[in-house]
Amino acid sequence: MEILAKMFGGPARVKLMRLFLMNSEDVFEKIEMGKRSKVTGATLSREIRMLESIGLIKQRTVIKMHPKKSSKDGELEKKKVVGYGLDSSFPFLAPLRSLVTEIALGKEDVAGRFKNCGQMKLIIVSGILIDETDSRVDVLLVGDKMKKPVIEGVLKRLEAELGKELTYGMLETSEFEYRFGIYDKFIRDIIDYPHLVVLNKLKLF
Repeated sequence: MEILAKMFGGPARVKLMRLFLMNSEDVFEKIEMGKRSKVTGATLSREIRMLESIGLIKQRTVIKMHPKKSSKDGELEKKKVVGYGLDSSFPFLAPLRSLVTEIALGKEDVAGRFKNCGQMKLIIVSGILIDETDSRVDVLLVGDKMKKPVIEGVLKRLEAELGKELTYGMLETSEFEYRFGIYDKFIRDIIDYPHLVVLNKLKLF
């Protein structure tokens, strides 16, 4: 119980847990962890110590490519760095991964995140968001007058929460309806496989 009590201590901890659980083979330097999870400063340091103390992550030294300090053209060099990675011997790894990689958002919440992104008609989530690794996209957005910069901002916040980059598709309503009508492979690959419809004003299926 002590481990569980420590584990779910707030959104920052959940973001970092997802980062490691969904990138189990990677080793992250502290600065990279902050950029990916949007957790920084003293909070990041505290959560790293906590996750290390319960055995979910461990410190590792790896060789990574870094820009040369003396280079003006972005030349890279191999550099030994200290980072953190998932500890595969953690006793509750399987059930924890299953828990945190499942979509934690309700339909209304997902739809609400995109409400200021244009005239949304259809939103489908798949892939990472429902713990499916084999999917064409993680998010499909269909609508009109869609605001790409705003949409990308929403997706970046979702990526920070999930600890994983998302792929998405964005189609105007007329194009989606046409491609749906001719059984377009891209569309069929999404709707014929596991997915979750969080908004549907088209009523095509």
